[in-house]
Amino acid sequence: MNENIRIQNNKVGNMLAKGIRVLTVPPLLVSSMLIILAVSLDSFCDSAAQMVLAIVLLGFLPILAYPIQKLLPTKGEVREEQRNIAFVLTFTGYLTAFILAVAGNCGRELRYIIISYFISMICLLFWNKVLHVRASGHACSVTGTLYFLSYFLGRQAVLPCICIAIAVVWASLRLKRHTIQEIFWGAAVCLPCILLSVFVL
Repeated sequence: MNENIRIQNNKVGNMLAKGIRVLTVPPLLVSSMLIILAVSLDSFCDSAAQMVLAIVLLGFLPILAYPIQKLLPTKGEVREEQRNIAFVLTFTGYLTAFILAVAGNCGRELRYIIISYFISMICLLFWNKVLHVRASGHACSVTGTLYFLSYFLGRQAVLPCICIAIAVVWASLRLKRHTIQEIFWGAAVCLPCILLSVFVL
């Protein structure tokens, strides 16, 4: 009886962890953040078209990696293929958003977010491919998103953001998607990039 309960609890825990990972996948989390800030802040973006474009480039385009991977012939490990496709699409979307934000007439708050995410992506690439220190892209994106929600919405957003961060760390460790070191480096890469982006505004 105790063994059955333990197995059942383990299954429920894994299902909960998978649900948390799905709901906090970077494209979905970034899109949710943009919508929340657009609704909460009057001056967040200059037009609806600008907002839609930001969601498409930062959210919709990267998440296409998952259906695209299923359409392509499998040559290796599925999650690794998804990561590679997601990186290409993320780079394309973030670079395009960065160029449009810097060159065009984009609201300051939205421009701050776009520049921060672009710089974070470049730093993650350098960290993982050049330094060969694996830093979690998921943790980096979650850190940035929760920072911006807390920064723009104030103390009312801090506690929910802390709870989300704890849940993401727990889910990643439970499912063995990342080690605590990879999560730490992902968050550590993000924060200096947010500060650096201030000088690009």
